[in-house]
Amino acid sequence: MATTVRDVIQVMETIAPPWMRYANDPIGLHAGHADWKVSSILLALDATLPVVREAKKRRCQMLITHHPRFYRPLKNLDESEPIAAVAAEIVRAGLAVYCAHTNLDITPGGINDILADLAGLEQERTPLVSVAEDRFLKLSTFVPEGHVETIRAALCQAGAGVIGKYTDCSFQVAGTGTFRGADATKPYLGKAGRFEEAKEWRLEVLVPESCQAEVLLALQGSHPYEEPAYDLYPLIEKKTYGQGRLGVLKRSTNLGRLARKMKKATGSPGTLVLGDPARTVRNVGVWSGAGFQTGCVVRLALDAVILGEIDYHNCEVFQQTDTACIALGHAPCEEVVLPRLAEKLHNALPGMTVQTTTEGVVKMWSV
Repeated sequence: MATTVRDVIQVMETIAPPWMRYANDPIGLHAGHADWKVSSILLALDATLPVVREAKKRRCQMLITHHPRFYRPLKNLDESEPIAAVAAEIVRAGLAVYCAHTNLDITPGGINDILADLAGLEQERTPLVSVAEDRFLKLSTFVPEGHVETIRAALCQAGAGVIGKYTDCSFQVAGTGTFRGADATKPYLGKAGRFEEAKEWRLEVLVPESCQAEVLLALQGSHPYEEPAYDLYPLIEKKTYGQGRLGVLKRSTNLGRLARKMKKATGSPGTLVLGDPARTVRNVGVWSGAGFQTGCVVRLALDAVILGEIDYHNCEVFQQTDTACIALGHAPCEEVVLPRLAEKLHNALPGMTVQTTTEGVVKMWSV
């Protein structure tokens, strides 16, 4: 069966769930149709005119970008206007364009975690700013003998059963279920119209609220009963997701060495550094792209912050709070996600051609 834009979007929404985005961030499908067939995808930071033309030249049917192409509605397609010219070229190319923006920054394993990996931060990290939260539910269902493992596996495959760093977590206890089906029913056990008793297992799993729909579909699809019985209990527990990462370097270093390491790792053509290159750094924050909130560092007493870009006045705040800063440039610090995203898409969509490009996007360089 041919892969469609819809299939690719489903994979992308698993990698970078839409609910993790900032409010009003215009992510999602910007051009094309969900039913279009896709055999080749191009990944890029932006859907610029050169990138769109490159996608067409490479015979790609879909372009996936980090930055949204259309922040505001276009008034027309007058191609003397730069953004309208890009829109017209997308239409002529018959190209589907999809964007994962702040959700790709925030998601575990996304851009901020990649920057943290490149810097050498320990795995125990926290967001610098909280953006979204996922509440938890407990699903309790009742399963006939011989079906517990099948249903448990289906629920966990759909996202249930995760507790901290453990997966496939569940609880099971044996009991007796009773029922009487109407004449029109076709019960899995016993006969319609007759009171029945059945040996059943109570199966319980933890379910993130964001996975609730998928888990219930998995329950319906794997359960042998016509009408599977289940309960969903809301829990107090929740998990917070956010922008940026705060952590500790595996090994202390100095600011100059860390800056050179990050410049090389990201291919930054022009890295700016604030602070004494000889100062020791251990407690470090990372923040992908722009929009860094300097207020969040004042209370954290960080040694250094690694980010994409920063203005003069925020540098003044850093200097006053004795916080060093490494600015890699907006594009270099975000393009690090492209190879990993390509790998994830290739693994999830066997046979799909997934290519990346770092050409045709805005990159400033230093002389």
